[in-house]
Amino acid sequence: MLLEQNWNAVPGGTARATNRLVDALIEHTDVDIVGVHGVHRSAPILALPEHLAVEQVSLPGRAVAESWSRFDRFNLDRWVRADVVHCPAYVMPKTQAARVVTIHDLAFVRHPEWFTPNGVRYFTRFLDRVKDSDTVVIAPSQTTADDCAARGIDESRIHVIGWGVDIAVASQREVSDVAARYDLPERFVLFVGTIEPRKNLATLITAMETVPEVPLVIVGPAGWGDVRVGDAMVLGNIPDADIAPVMSAATVLAYPSHFEGFGLPVLEAMSQGTPVLVTEKTAPADLAGEAGVAVSSHSAKAMSAALNAILDSEVEQAKLGAAGTERAAMFSWSATAHAHATVYGQTS
Repeated sequence: MLLEQNWNAVPGGTARATNRLVDALIEHTDVDIVGVHGVHRSAPILALPEHLAVEQVSLPGRAVAESWSRFDRFNLDRWVRADVVHCPAYVMPKTQAARVVTIHDLAFVRHPEWFTPNGVRYFTRFLDRVKDSDTVVIAPSQTTADDCAARGIDESRIHVIGWGVDIAVASQREVSDVAARYDLPERFVLFVGTIEPRKNLATLITAMETVPEVPLVIVGPAGWGDVRVGDAMVLGNIPDADIAPVMSAATVLAYPSHFEGFGLPVLEAMSQGTPVLVTEKTAPADLAGEAGVAVSSHSAKAMSAALNAILDSEVEQAKLGAAGTERAAMFSWSATAHAHATVYGQTS
């Protein structure tokens, strides 16, 4: 399993989901997992899974990623012997082993303006290499699978495996603790994710202008682009252990993204019984189903109306919370791990 993404300045949901997958594979399957990364002078921005065996490629991490993405140099087999190499973060090494890649989404194809030109070139090179090979593809949603097929990847190589959730419901003590440490308001709208253009925070900020006396709290790292957050309370990156209590403390999770490959924060919020607002015709809307409230990503007015309807009714909050808990129970990291293990077995 390649883990170079944990050293990215903004590891994002890709690295976080991969960590959870690795933990689940170790706990729930008999697959022997070895993490692989290059040489780094500092610890990863996102800590590696605690019980993962690790092999280090004797080249600087940046050089490893660049060579594998641009030049197809440095055969991984010099350092690691494996039956299957899983590439979860848009870097695919040269190897004689069978390769499996996770393509989280193709947002850079649909909307290249959301990314830097260098980022679009990087992702496009990766996609072209996957398309022109026999590499097996795992997509976290049907949306991503359909996009991959539309870009020329044979459907027989694509497997849809959604992410899981197994976070215990936060206790009242845990909720009270994070509320005190972060000075959280009694009622608030929560956003969790990287601050970047496609997350559509601008529309949410505008919508919040007509949501009286309920602040917006943002959890997640600064990404890229000119994204202004107005008067929102920005917590930045917080420890994974605090995510569930903060979600439980929130009155509603707003996930206004224009486009996503899955939408893990939506699933995690539902597991805490927190109502979720999503944007229609997106993977998070499919994920939430009838347990979420879906509105246009382009309409601040619709977003505001939906938020106010939830915030003004404890009955609606309880209804959505219960539906979300039931919906989230359909997903587990154990099932995700076993599905990945099946793909590995078919590929090797």
